[in-house]
Amino acid sequence: MKLIVTRPQHDVTTRYISAWAEEVIAFAKVKSIEVIDLIKDKAKRKELEGRIKKLLPRLIFLNGHGDHDSVAGQDNDVLIKAGDNHDLLAGKITYALSCNSGETLGPKVVENKNTSYIGYKDDFIFVADGRYVAKPLDDPRAKPFMESSNQVMMSILKGHSTQEASDRSRDVFREHYIKLTSSTTDIDSLQAAQFLWWNMRNQVCLGDKDSKI
Repeated sequence: MKLIVTRPQHDVTTRYISAWAEEVIAFAKVKSIEVIDLIKDKAKRKELEGRIKKLLPRLIFLNGHGDHDSVAGQDNDVLIKAGDNHDLLAGKITYALSCNSGETLGPKVVENKNTSYIGYKDDFIFVADGRYVAKPLDDPRAKPFMESSNQVMMSILKGHSTQEASDRSRDVFREHYIKLTSSTTDIDSLQAAQFLWWNMRNQVCLGDKDSKI
């Protein structure tokens, strides 16, 4: 079993999501899954296409900026684009932690049989504390967002179906939402809670919802 992870790190957003992807990578290795970590300049289209074609991974975890029909990597190099190379994800389970790609790219990908795509049909929003830019994993404001989104891959790696993984992730978003809305000490908690709810509502599970590793 192989897992390809893309981890661009060219701005604050990509540094955060790439850092938090380390949790998924570590857990995959515990599960004896071979991880191909395409980090920084390796998170480019040519590299990703070559690894997918050669290694035939079962799982793809895309981290990066995106829009309705694509997901990008390092320096916003477009990795996967609907109508161009989306068939690379055929027969695979893909989770894209990326804005908007669940709107057009995801539905296009799952036109292929036995294919799953979990992503977001609108912006994925998270809150960060500027004091932790150099150490994203220690950022308490980012933690609820990253833990919730990581639940998708963590659940899949535990053997759950894609639909179960999406449901679990949405449950964790909801749990953090409830905690933040009940906070009486953090003046910014309500806005953060609203963003958590937004992400939860915009997460989509497309294609084969019973697919497992």
